[in-house]
Amino acid sequence: MKTKLLQCCATMLILFSGLSVTAQSWKLIGNSGTNPSANFLGTTDNRSLQFKTNNKLRMSIKNTGFVGIGTNTPAAQLNIDGGSYLSLSGGGYHVIGNVTGYNLAFDPYNIQGRNNGGALSISINPFGGSTYLGNETGSYYGAVGYGYTFGFYGVTSTGTGVYGESSYGTGVYGYASTSGGDNSRGLNGYGNYGIYATTADNSAYYAGFFTGDVYSSGIYAGSDEKLKQNIQDVSSAMNIIDQLHPKTYQFKQDGDYKLMNLPNGQHYGLIAQDVEKVLPYMVKNSKFDVGNAIQNAKPITDTKNPGAGADADKTKASEVINFKALNYTEFIPIIIKGMQEQQQTIQSLQQVVEKQQQQINQLLAANISSAKAVNIDVSDASLLQNAPNPFSSNTAIRCTVPSTAKKAQLDVYNSDGNLLKTYTLNNKGLNEVIISGGTLSSGQYAYSLSVDGKIIDSKNMILTK
Repeated sequence: MKTKLLQCCATMLILFSGLSVTAQSWKLIGNSGTNPSANFLGTTDNRSLQFKTNNKLRMSIKNTGFVGIGTNTPAAQLNIDGGSYLSLSGGGYHVIGNVTGYNLAFDPYNIQGRNNGGALSISINPFGGSTYLGNETGSYYGAVGYGYTFGFYGVTSTGTGVYGESSYGTGVYGYASTSGGDNSRGLNGYGNYGIYATTADNSAYYAGFFTGDVYSSGIYAGSDEKLKQNIQDVSSAMNIIDQLHPKTYQFKQDGDYKLMNLPNGQHYGLIAQDVEKVLPYMVKNSKFDVGNAIQNAKPITDTKNPGAGADADKTKASEVINFKALNYTEFIPIIIKGMQEQQQTIQSLQQVVEKQQQQINQLLAANISSAKAVNIDVSDASLLQNAPNPFSSNTAIRCTVPSTAKKAQLDVYNSDGNLLKTYTLNNKGLNEVIISGGTLSSGQYAYSLSVDGKIIDSKNMILTK
């Protein structure tokens, strides 16, 4: 009896022991009837959970909840490390999708859409919402675009294809490599406004700033009457033009001026400081940001780190070249008005010349008749047109005096017919008289050759200053 009792107790201990082991086990072939609040895989103390294969750590969950794949020290909710740099055919730290079909791959420097070994386009916020790249204090480059055909290509049906804003440097910057030849474009825009640019301060800055030649197949400026007020006619344009001093010059190409990419060779133009004294509203105080230009002048070749080397140039970040810019376009109406004023003067002088020529012709006819009557030989006498004509400083008058002449002189008259100057001609044959424009005022003059008291010929000359 005692033996049977011991056997029964042993059997019960084994049964209770089996129940206890079964209740504490977590089956590797799956479990059923679990309670999510009570049954879980993990730890109940302040310890991390690690996952290994081939006795190597593959994933860890820290006691803080951070998950690391490829790292035992995750620094974020999910930290993936130890992958390979992506290519079109494989690799990547993180891949979403079917690697033999459509997939999106990530590594620390690149995001690439792929389709079974080929490139695939990707969209960001295709259903709306803004997309921001970069920040105010982080990188010199908010966004960098590379492409065989387009660095950035923006398409919109109602708004802006590509929009850039910068608190320090350049909102949208375009660089075209010379290796691309005629097909290389820094910026390419298409739409009702291919490229639209504006600035918050029109008095000090520019909506567009180009360091290099600019070509356009057509340029228009707003000139509608409804856009303007206080409209007045331009007056005394020739007086304005007389105060301008055209120059020939070359642009500086050394030091920081080289960053401005000023054109080489000989040029013709005006000095802004000279124009400012006469037309102050046509001159604008401008500045060139040296630090920003240093960054833009560098072709970015490190696609994994576009800002590499930028810190070396921060010492020049605040340097600027202050200069004055000139609005050459607004000289056009002044030149037009000047031509109109000059044309009015010419027409007035032509009327005076025609009237004087009639008087001269009448005098010549009377003198020739008188010369014939007294048998004066004037066949070898002649009067040439002054040269240059019109003139602004000096002009030369040539004439010939017959060998038989006893007295010959050259007389100069003003537009009213008053005698101003008489030059005695002492040489038989060719004579030359120099008229100094400095002693006369601008206008129309007449001169005549007289031999032995008779007028042989008369001509007109014009003095301009």
